[in-house]
Amino acid sequence: MQHLPSRQQFPESSVDFQCQKCGACCRDEGIVVTLTTFDIAQLGQGLGLDTNGLLRAIDFYVLPEGRETPEGLKDFPRINTEQGPAYIALKKQPNAECIFLDDDLCMIHTIRPMACRAFPFYFSVEDDGLHWGLNAKSDICPGLGKGPEVSHEELKRLGTEITTVLSNHHAVVKRWNESEKNPTAAGFIDSILALMYARSSKT
Repeated sequence: MQHLPSRQQFPESSVDFQCQKCGACCRDEGIVVTLTTFDIAQLGQGLGLDTNGLLRAIDFYVLPEGRETPEGLKDFPRINTEQGPAYIALKKQPNAECIFLDDDLCMIHTIRPMACRAFPFYFSVEDDGLHWGLNAKSDICPGLGKGPEVSHEELKRLGTEITTVLSNHHAVVKRWNESEKNPTAAGFIDSILALMYARSSKT
């Protein structure tokens, strides 16, 4: 998801927020829900999808030659594919709705991607620690300023979880990009599912 470039370190403050289940962030044409390797594994396991099934729910976005990277994607790694370096994101319907939106409700809420869990917030790790801010599209969210207070501790817990997953995603993508001589989108998904099943068999 796109976000503001400005960030702030965690203050001893809080913000009121409660999701209104309105679906606004799930149908905004300016929002792309990027996926980490963790998100893809969660979708595969939670929905019982193989590579072909996941490819029907996922898009690989390749930026046109010469186009500047959108601000919200600058911190997100691109994966080498047969079409070139690409960002992985949830597929959208022609009307810009998320493929998993049904009657304003998320069909995969319990396993929704990290980008969805974070919205309307944004988290990053800087030299001086964990920072947070509001997503650049937070103005579309009617839940900000409503509901219970989201405490400093809750924001920090969520931010730590999300930035840890993103850091692991960067490492997986780096290994893929450096090791695969003939990379494909399907091959990347295959590798994630294989890793997921290998870890599951050890537990």
